[in-house]
Amino acid sequence: MAKREFNPKSFFLIFVTISLSTLFLFFSSIYATEVYSNIFEEETFGNEVKIGSISIEHLTKNEAIAVVNKKVSNWKKDAPVYLVYNDIRVLVNPDAWVFQVEDSIERASTTSNKLLVHLNKELVTAAIAQLNVTGLNELLNEEMLFAHLKQVGENLQLNNQVEMNQFLSTFGQSEEVVSERTVKLPGEHLLLEDWIKGLDGFVVKPGGTFSLIHAIEEVSQTAQDSIDLNILASAIYTAVQNTNFTIIERHTSREVPEYTSLGYEAFVKPADKDFVFQNPNATSYKLSFLISDNQLVVSVIGVPFPYTYKMKMDKQVFKPKTIIHFNDQLADISSSVVVNGGSEGFLGTVYRESYGLKGEMVDSVKLAEDFYPPKHRIEERGYPREEVEQTVNPTIPGTTPDVPPIYPGYGYPYPGFPNMPVLPGIPGTEAIQDTPDNGNSEENREKESKLPANGGKENGGEAE
Repeated sequence: MAKREFNPKSFFLIFVTISLSTLFLFFSSIYATEVYSNIFEEETFGNEVKIGSISIEHLTKNEAIAVVNKKVSNWKKDAPVYLVYNDIRVLVNPDAWVFQVEDSIERASTTSNKLLVHLNKELVTAAIAQLNVTGLNELLNEEMLFAHLKQVGENLQLNNQVEMNQFLSTFGQSEEVVSERTVKLPGEHLLLEDWIKGLDGFVVKPGGTFSLIHAIEEVSQTAQDSIDLNILASAIYTAVQNTNFTIIERHTSREVPEYTSLGYEAFVKPADKDFVFQNPNATSYKLSFLISDNQLVVSVIGVPFPYTYKMKMDKQVFKPKTIIHFNDQLADISSSVVVNGGSEGFLGTVYRESYGLKGEMVDSVKLAEDFYPPKHRIEERGYPREEVEQTVNPTIPGTTPDVPPIYPGYGYPYPGFPNMPVLPGIPGTEAIQDTPDNGNSEENREKESKLPANGGKENGGEAE
């Protein structure tokens, strides 16, 4: 069979045909699915696309709307928003946030997109009115509050406690002394004078805390364990009571100190006991100190509070008990020595009452409950001693024989007791003596011999 010659032209034609067929099959397999999806399937969102904090990646528009609506519904149910002013808390109606879910989905164009929400200001205003704070509307910056609440809804934030103090405007209000208290100083107070020089004008920032030990260290001094430190703490605490400041840490001692009274003590020990309070307001307040006429004056200076604060205290008194110790150095139990006279104990429950501009009481909160146990009275007594009975023996000189009971009608001496003494004045105990015969002696003796031995009485009746 004749051998066929190689034809380059035919080979090239066949090679090109096979190559083009291969490329067609390759690219059609890649793009055919995408072309089919674009023509026949609904469009989905790409990777890491979010509406607010909600991921909608790889979802269609209808699926994304369902997911976002469910998240919004759960947020309204599980994440309530409260307006808080001091100790008052009011729930904002969840319908105050009107979510525009479909518009949010339609406008989604990047990976991060806003969840569009409209705020119903009337429902928010109704919640503000429930706070029942006199003069609050005059100080409130509503624009800032509404903007904040709208942002809360856009991000579906959790644990929402909206402090109203941060939206109060104090522009144009002058600072004044909002609280001032005086504490009498006992004895010398050298440490105290140094401390108050450094602390005078100390500023407590909005939302900031004041720690007495840290404040003294901030002014380059050292808080030493002393009565001066406790006097300073008690004076500041007394001044702070008539504000809306929050007491975070406070301690008391075992008995009411002489420089203060029940319900006004603050005991500090640098190692482990401090006095700490917080300023919950939107403005700063400063502390002022002055020693005058052996008295420490502490003032809180700043913007006036919407409320006026007063203290009320319920006092209970506990009487001391008496504890007896026996002492063998004392003669007997009737001898006693008072070692400690004891003292009363007290329980003081302190309430902070808030009053509005018209003098009406708005709120009453228990601020503290101070207990000082009584000191019991201690008394020493001698041990009780047993009485020793003396045994009487008639044969021993100087002893007295037992004396039988005396019965009226019996004459003395008794048989067997020749030395029985005569007891004058008791009937039947007169001694028998010889008396002159007055003519009736025999008759009298005869009558006496007929009398019974019980003195003329028998069976409880009269003798005949």
